[in-house]
Amino acid sequence: MKRKSTLILMLLIAAQIYHLQPASAGEELTIAAGAGYKRLVKELCATFSTLQGGEVQQIFGNMGQVTAQAKASDQIDCIIGDKTILDVSALPFKGEVIIGQGKLIAAVARGVQPVRLEALNAPHISRIAYPDAQKAIYGKAAHQFLERHNYQEQLAQKLLMVGTVPQVSAYVLSGEVDVGFINSTEALALQGKVAQLIPVNQEDYSPILIVAKQLNHNEEKDITKSFLTFLKTPKAAEISHKHGL
Repeated sequence: MKRKSTLILMLLIAAQIYHLQPASAGEELTIAAGAGYKRLVKELCATFSTLQGGEVQQIFGNMGQVTAQAKASDQIDCIIGDKTILDVSALPFKGEVIIGQGKLIAAVARGVQPVRLEALNAPHISRIAYPDAQKAIYGKAAHQFLERHNYQEQLAQKLLMVGTVPQVSAYVLSGEVDVGFINSTEALALQGKVAQLIPVNQEDYSPILIVAKQLNHNEEKDITKSFLTFLKTPKAAEISHKHGL
């Protein structure tokens, strides 16, 4: 009887210990995100891992690449990116968390004379880069700005479309282009490295809402639920604000 009582007590203690472990202990989380938010997502994931444990794998690309990969594989648990693109992606989502509002910024390379957005056809501006307008939300926003100001035809010989926001930054930093359209998160990383960072009037492009969406096929993973809960905390909001959202 005594041995039986001891066994029951041990089982109860073991059950309590298990209950007190973090829900994400031993699980792995895979986050896919737009490349323009690489610094933001890396800090969010690192902070989450420090606070709650669990391994977080990260995948980055333009949103066309990210959504295509999510459709081809069931390994991605959560996608962070533009709500508009994700809403029409036909991916099986279950719930979302709003992270913040994105902003379009024009970065001017060092050595370039002062630039005004209403005068991008000035002779001293020879090359202008922006992300893929079909696959990257900031490419779409830049395209909308250019169309609104009737620049598409005027600047046809100057425009260079590349894959992602970080690629635009690389071209600006190397001086291969005079002006590049990026997001506010990337712009913060370029402070002091470029001649100008010019916010584009938000009326010149559709609103950009950045969200985290959970994939339905992995809805039962505790670590995914924990991550989405973390994104609602003041700490996560502080990190998002730090990165320009």
